[in-house]
Amino acid sequence: SASKPEDSGTSASQTSDLKVGVFYYNFADAYITTVRTAMDKQLDELGVQYQNFDAQNNQGEQLNQVNTAISDGYNLLVVNVVENASPDAAQNITDAAKAVVFFNRDFDVSVLESYEETAFVGTDPAEAGHMQGKAAGEYLVKNYDKVDLNGDGKISYVMFKGQEGNPEADYRTQYGVE
Repeated sequence: SASKPEDSGTSASQTSDLKVGVFYYNFADAYITTVRTAMDKQLDELGVQYQNFDAQNNQGEQLNQVNTAISDGYNLLVVNVVENASPDAAQNITDAAKAVVFFNRDFDVSVLESYEETAFVGTDPAEAGHMQGKAAGEYLVKNYDKVDLNGDGKISYVMFKGQEGNPEADYRTQYGVE
């Protein structure tokens, strides 16, 4: 069931009063798997009690998980919000928790401004797009003859955009091409 958290994180050497709920939009996402592994390692090293929650790409389920975690005494919520195309999902979580650290999936800044103890950790999508585009452009300039496979003087490419409706994917794609 999507509402079941993953067993993890109660360390015998627990050294903190924190009870952390880490909410992922979808465990099945390959990138999120690497993030979860790294986050678990950091929390284990800190001796923090934590529980991972998988929303299975369902925003309603994630909000239910957040509300249950708050009722169960979790005092730090770290959230990879399911829906970030509009600020509503993040705002609902923020309204419930009052203090939350969002990560990876950016959304409208108005959510962060609504409560002082709310934060976002991630990248600036436009800057990331510019960096990706610059790196690709520099590589092409240095390796033009190798990359122009058919010798027609044009570089053909395929752009993988990322999740549809995700503003970060949209901006990285737009600015990467520009």
